[in-house]
Amino acid sequence: MPFIEDRVLVELNRAADIAGRPGIAVPSLDLGIADEQTGSRPRTRDAIWRLEKAGRVSSVRKDLLVLPDANGQIKVSLDDLIAVIAPKPYLITGGRALEHHDLTDQHYFAAAVLVPSRTAPLNYRSERANFISTDKKNIWGGRGNPHYASPERAIMDALKSTRYGVAFSQIVTALSQAGHRDPKFLTGLLVCARRLQSDTAARRVGLLVDRLFGSDAAAPFRELIGKSRTPTLLRRGGRADGPFDSKWRVIVNVSTTPETAGSK
Repeated sequence: MPFIEDRVLVELNRAADIAGRPGIAVPSLDLGIADEQTGSRPRTRDAIWRLEKAGRVSSVRKDLLVLPDANGQIKVSLDDLIAVIAPKPYLITGGRALEHHDLTDQHYFAAAVLVPSRTAPLNYRSERANFISTDKKNIWGGRGNPHYASPERAIMDALKSTRYGVAFSQIVTALSQAGHRDPKFLTGLLVCARRLQSDTAARRVGLLVDRLFGSDAAAPFRELIGKSRTPTLLRRGGRADGPFDSKWRVIVNVSTTPETAGSK
């Protein structure tokens, strides 16, 4: 009966709201409240099956349903789902975090998420969450719910590795915007670079800060560049040619100005 389906949908929404995940039902946790309306678990599951067939709810993966709001609209985002399924602690970093902080005008259809244990990728509405397993001690520097990396952490991650999918031009633009927007940003960036403990990332960010904000602003980053004399490529994966900056031990194989960053 449609009445039963409607009641089940109402109760699933209520359970999701109480659990702090509006619009997202976890059947293994939420069906009990709906059973009170249907009289049994099999009837509840049958009602959910009919709701799915009618397109009124959407099964994203096993034990995860997306629900419409009171107006029949789906307002759940990929990041909302990440907050529900990601092992804790987790951190959405890279381009998705830069986008959240309004430091890029590019939309990232893939989210890079640091998690403490292996987690299968999540696909939702033509977007994808890629979960990167790492030690818990490396999952830090986050804000809010969903848990996004701070601008400082997102930029440092992107400079450290290409696996976050952020183009070099986007990194330079984000760094320039963040530094001019917030006078305390470079102080936080230094703290983040020190905690990340990556000589190569520290060299890259030090050179960029030097060129974007001046040598005085970049001076504190010098202590982080390490003792290795092996040159570091400014853009990972780029050609190993270009002028060598001996101060930062970096081969400048790409433009560092926001307007032309990414070009040779």
